[in-house]
Amino acid sequence: MSRAAAFECAISTLLRESHLMPPDSITDAIVRHAGPMGVLDAVVYLVDMQQGWLRPIPAGSSARREPLAIDDTVAGRAFQQIATHYGETTEGRRRLWLPLLDGSARLGVLELVVEHDTEEDLRRYRALTSLVGLLVVSKSTYSDTFAQVHRIRPMELQAELAWAFMPPLSFATPDVLINVAIEPAYQVGGDAFDYALMDDRLHVSLFDASGHDLPAGMVAISALATCRNSRRAGATLEEIATRADNVIAGQFGSGRFATALLCDLDVSNGLFSWISCGHPPPLLIRGSAIEELAAPPRPPLGVAPLPPSESGHYVRQQQLQPRDRLLLYTDGVTEARSADHQEFGRQRLVDFVNQYAGEGIPAPEALRRLTRAILEHQSGELSDDATIMLLQWRPDRPDQYLF
Repeated sequence: MSRAAAFECAISTLLRESHLMPPDSITDAIVRHAGPMGVLDAVVYLVDMQQGWLRPIPAGSSARREPLAIDDTVAGRAFQQIATHYGETTEGRRRLWLPLLDGSARLGVLELVVEHDTEEDLRRYRALTSLVGLLVVSKSTYSDTFAQVHRIRPMELQAELAWAFMPPLSFATPDVLINVAIEPAYQVGGDAFDYALMDDRLHVSLFDASGHDLPAGMVAISALATCRNSRRAGATLEEIATRADNVIAGQFGSGRFATALLCDLDVSNGLFSWISCGHPPPLLIRGSAIEELAAPPRPPLGVAPLPPSESGHYVRQQQLQPRDRLLLYTDGVTEARSADHQEFGRQRLVDFVNQYAGEGIPAPEALRRLTRAILEHQSGELSDDATIMLLQWRPDRPDQYLF
């Protein structure tokens, strides 16, 4: 059988068997069915919650593998750069590291030991890796196997609640890119984010509830769920804010509230609309210029619910230009303090984003490094949740997220 025929057979067989495939048998299935196309061994690694390590998923027949650090391994470079990297070659066998993606969201890497590495073979290995990414995502919905691999320490209950509702950290189309980072991953309580693309309308929301405990998490997720439910019913930004106001005030009383940014982007023409509910305003980054999109702040959600007639006064709009970036964040980012009480600050935040954009580093990797810088600034322990969302309209190279 030719390698081309073996590839087609492997893909079709994996697809057919995937319907009944247990999560921890993915690795063995790859080796079993991709063997005729020259794959001698395979290991699937998933990134941990804080994106510092690549951890192997369980595999029945493969030798036990150790976690790999993202910052100083070949596998980590493949993850960071969204590109194939080569390991050692011994006795005619080549080790490859291929980034594992769900759309533009980085799941981990696939390690392959192969007999052949021509350009045509590499194309097939990339296609195989894409299928493996789809299998991992589909199996994650009804198994805890991969959730356990993602975690290197116990997760607080409020963080469990938040992560169950939030979408992937990255999303990309030819017209728009979204990348998010959120810390502390295992204790996040009051921060939450959401986004959804419907035809030409991209909705984006960011929430920061008061407190850092389970009730704070419930407020943030209630705001997110209200927003999601309202927009799916066709609500405007004003109507979403009014309903979230009433839900939080009605369910949690006067002692709890949430600041929020509720935003819409028309991806067909770049018209950006937003309401700031007591939240830090969006930052518009156009080339090296930075503009704070200031607007009259609406009260935080749940503090003093406004009638719909008043809510509309707080909607603002900004016409974007191609390649414009919008930086949305919670105050835990800029207010993170070092041991000598210096804040991380807005300017340091923007400088960091601009630095990596100038170096051509993919945005998901830039935000990964940014969150590590914020953690290091505060000696590894954040006193408040810190969430950063970077949105770009009509980027120069959306293909940098493809593999």
